[in-house]
Amino acid sequence: MKLLMIFVDAAHAEDVRKLLDREPAGYSEFPSVMGRGATGRKRGTRAFPGTSTLFVTAREAEECRALGEELTALGERRAADEGLKAYCLETQEVV
Repeated sequence: MKLLMIFVDAAHAEDVRKLLDREPAGYSEFPSVMGRGATGRKRGTRAFPGTSTLFVTAREAEECRALGEELTALGERRAADEGLKAYCLETQEVV
């Protein structure tokens, strides 16, 4: 199994949600994630406006690869400052 973590600018979270909703596998969504990345700080304040949304989903390796390709295509259609990053980690179910 793979754990896919997807960070996206909160203003564009719906694009990622649509991709994830097409699949039967579940996911968790963490809105209003704050931090700092290549596009700068996101703290939800006037000085550092905006936040990110984090999606987490566990998938089989092939599903993770296919979703990664769709996310790559989505990212290529967007401006660099719109923030979209995805990370795939090895995982195993314990319960």
